[in-house]
Amino acid sequence: MAKMIVPQEIRKDPLVHLKINKIPVNLDSIEAMTPEKDKKVSGTFVNIECPGQPAKVSGKYYKGMQYFTQVFEDQEHVTIPLSIARWINERSAYEQHSYLQDERGNPIKTGKKQPRYKFMIESMDTEYDCLRLISHPIYS
Repeated sequence: MAKMIVPQEIRKDPLVHLKINKIPVNLDSIEAMTPEKDKKVSGTFVNIECPGQPAKVSGKYYKGMQYFTQVFEDQEHVTIPLSIARWINERSAYEQHSYLQDERGNPIKTGKKQPRYKFMIESMDTEYDCLRLISHPIYS
């Protein structure tokens, strides 16, 4: 008669689905924002890519944020959350096309980012946040 193999340990959750990183590394990033830090800002939306045309901005940029979607007119004065304004200024860009080719005929990537939109912040709730954003390299 053969011996039966009895498992020594019973695992309830597979280790494959274990979350490794639960805390954002960069605490100043958009993903690390919370609803308490996400204040309303007033400013002017500028469409750089297609001047005079409306542009739709939508997304959920940090955990616990309500899904945001809005169509902005060019040169429109609006009040939006700070996370949306930061995303427009820092991440809504496309990579500039290069006509240079390598030896196989593939285009060479230049790495230059061209902004699509810009949100010029005119007023915020706190002076500290305003000074921190103005000193950001994208505004210089």
